[in-house]
Amino acid sequence: MMKSNRRPPATVVFYDSKTGRGGGQAVLESLLMRMSDDDDVRLVMPSQGLTAVSIPPHVRTYTKFVELENDTIPGSDMLLICNTNAGMPALLRFARTLRAKSNSVRTFAIVHNYPMTLAKSAATRHFLKQFDDAVVVEPGLLSLHGDAHSPGWLSLDEPLTRSVDYIDRPIRRTGRVKSYGRPDPEKGLDLLPKIYSALTARGYTCEVALGGSLGSNRRYADQLRSSLAPWLVDGQRNSDWIDPGDVFVIASRAEAACLLAQEVLSRGAFGVVSRVGLMPYLSPDGTSMRGFAPGKTASAISAALDALTMPEEQFSAECLAGVALIEHRAGLWHDNVVNLIRQRRQVSA
Repeated sequence: MMKSNRRPPATVVFYDSKTGRGGGQAVLESLLMRMSDDDDVRLVMPSQGLTAVSIPPHVRTYTKFVELENDTIPGSDMLLICNTNAGMPALLRFARTLRAKSNSVRTFAIVHNYPMTLAKSAATRHFLKQFDDAVVVEPGLLSLHGDAHSPGWLSLDEPLTRSVDYIDRPIRRTGRVKSYGRPDPEKGLDLLPKIYSALTARGYTCEVALGGSLGSNRRYADQLRSSLAPWLVDGQRNSDWIDPGDVFVIASRAEAACLLAQEVLSRGAFGVVSRVGLMPYLSPDGTSMRGFAPGKTASAISAALDALTMPEEQFSAECLAGVALIEHRAGLWHDNVVNLIRQRRQVSA
């Protein structure tokens, strides 16, 4: 019997430079889980980051590129996937190191968010041009790299509730206004005191919870906790805290896919959101959410009051439409990206 000269598929290496957990790391978990039956999938991530994400048993992990380099056969095929904007320079440098050792290397970038400054925007565009492939989580990010793949918009991996869940228990407005997020400036939680003060004065119950920061601005976080004290609840919260019929405020200044907004809709709540990133695509006609211009608290208050005072039947119907939207979209982006990765690892080989 003749031996096949076909090379095995390229080793797939995900790289994430974060030391904490955000939306991008939730996506990383989903992609790794979908590739649980694929051979030779690896992850490079700082030790703090590795403890913040769930990693399937089959994935080999490293805390530094040098560890991976020492565990790589010279001349083998590699597909390097960068999961953070900040990690792009390091991954490209490592690709050059491997190529110098005769490895065949393809590079792939997943773009999750918008750079916060003009300088970072220019740098991101510069580095993206050096990647063989890139994929964005929502179409607006094509402004950073027009040749990137855009398989629709990033959805939740799995819906949190389904339309059938509300046949016997229709959604009813709770009258509560909630929000949570990281105490980082891009999340815009410093806008909440003005919004919440106006809603509290009208008799509505407002609450906010803070997560862990991915930035290092401790002064901002401390000021935020002080200004939000009247509405701050103890401890961190997740999507289980969102009840069907709640009104949930997302005041982000910069956002791309915003999985939190999708969690809100999928839990049967109503979104009051900054119209940034994915928001205009998520609900173009405004059903199940009302948008406001980023940073405009008066507009946010008006949008929240619209949700809190609209006829009950309309409110319930719009919340249910949000559930159905996420139910329909859940997992599609992840499936498309995994298929693309599998194609590229075969091309690499």
